[in-house]
Amino acid sequence: MIVTGAEPRAASLTDEPYWTTFAEIADWARENTVSSVFSCLAVHGAVLHLDGVTRHKLPTKCFGVFAQTKTRHHPLMQDVPRTFRIPHARWNEVQEEDLSDCGYSVLTWSAEAGVDCFVKQQKNSLFVHFQGHPEYETQSLLGEYRRDMGRFLRGENEVCPTIPRGYLNKGAEEILIAFRQKALSDRQPELFADFPADQLTRDLSNVWHLPAQHIYRNWLQYMVSQPAGRSKPLGSREAAPSAAGIPAHRHGRKLVAARSARLARSPNPATKRRLGYYE
Repeated sequence: MIVTGAEPRAASLTDEPYWTTFAEIADWARENTVSSVFSCLAVHGAVLHLDGVTRHKLPTKCFGVFAQTKTRHHPLMQDVPRTFRIPHARWNEVQEEDLSDCGYSVLTWSAEAGVDCFVKQQKNSLFVHFQGHPEYETQSLLGEYRRDMGRFLRGENEVCPTIPRGYLNKGAEEILIAFRQKALSDRQPELFADFPADQLTRDLSNVWHLPAQHIYRNWLQYMVSQPAGRSKPLGSREAAPSAAGIPAHRHGRKLVAARSARLARSPNPATKRRLGYYE
């Protein structure tokens, strides 16, 4: 299972609208998965729920592509360079001392971005955590910067976003610095139309793709190497069988049951496969 981050909506994680569901998923995962991956905000939620590790607010956003170093040998880090770079985009962090006190093993650390990858065996599942975003595509950080700049120009945010560090080449960074200075001196929504996206994407390079590929390949190999077991469907204790004999969960139960029953009656095997029905 892979759980990615989301934009924070509340100052406290436990006040997020999805918190109860997220906690249920984390509890289910440690009993019913071989391994699960959490990234960014999902990391902070997982360690808070399972071990009471609280995140700390950063003075400025950790935003850019940062060098990090392997701190110990681990199967997940096989064939990964000793030092490599990973994107980060977050306002909070969990700290190494707090994680170590709760039995987590830190695998990579950055002088600029702090802890990145760390692991812990949670009952039946190896939980793998990334404070960064090894899954990001080449333009993901630029898209996030553009979004935040738009919010600033429209007056939705009072803080003008900082330039992502270690991400752009010198020429592109100068272009973005010039646009940022203009935004600060002449703040108006119309300026957003002049955002130099085409110029900035021209020479972007993805330096984290290869090490991220190695890490996820190692993760998949780890799961294949583990003994197979039977897992319970998420929410199975709360599910009631529908008329078609298909569990109808409390979230969208009528839709799930009706869709599954309709697929079961379909005479076309290709349609069943395309829409996700398996006998």
